[in-house]
Amino acid sequence: MANVLIIDDDVEMCRMLSDLVNTLKHDAEYTNTIKEGLQLAVSGRFDVVFLDVVLPDANGLEGVNSFLEAHSSPEIIIITGTSEISGAEIALTNGAWDYLEKPPSYDDLKLTLK
Repeated sequence: MANVLIIDDDVEMCRMLSDLVNTLKHDAEYTNTIKEGLQLAVSGRFDVVFLDVVLPDANGLEGVNSFLEAHSSPEIIIITGTSEISGAEIALTNGAWDYLEKPPSYDDLKLTLK
């Protein structure tokens, strides 16, 4: 079972992702800003971070390295509503594990978490 942190400014998206993660027998917690997400990630209890690109306080692509430096070195999965090849390339180059379009399908989420 993984501990998953979801960071997205869309509360409904957070709830939907949390429900999917819980259905897959993992634990989920969410927040709406990178600042709050980093504060939670420092605790070291998260194995996976779903990180939105467009957030009110920062660009998620620029925050990947900060999360990778957290005590647990969680896997970062970028989630975005806009599919751009350059964004995916930047995310993966910066150390993200995967890049998913919103809303991710149940199968895509399941595969990524495995």
